[in-house]
Amino acid sequence: MELLEGAARDQGYRYLILESGEPLVAAMALYRKIGYAIISNYGQYKDMPDSICIKKEL
Repeated sequence: MELLEGAARDQGYRYLILESGEPLVAAMALYRKIGYAIISNYGQYKDMPDSICIKKEL
């Protein structure tokens, strides 16, 4: 994740948005631990109850 976030930062991005889900317990725990916060689902994920969109400011 550090490499991905660093590459995004280097390219001028201000934040990253990821899609995951509560069934992916370990992944969600990792994302929360490194600073991602849940946001409203959007786009193709908007009506998917098991989908969770998360965002982190870079």
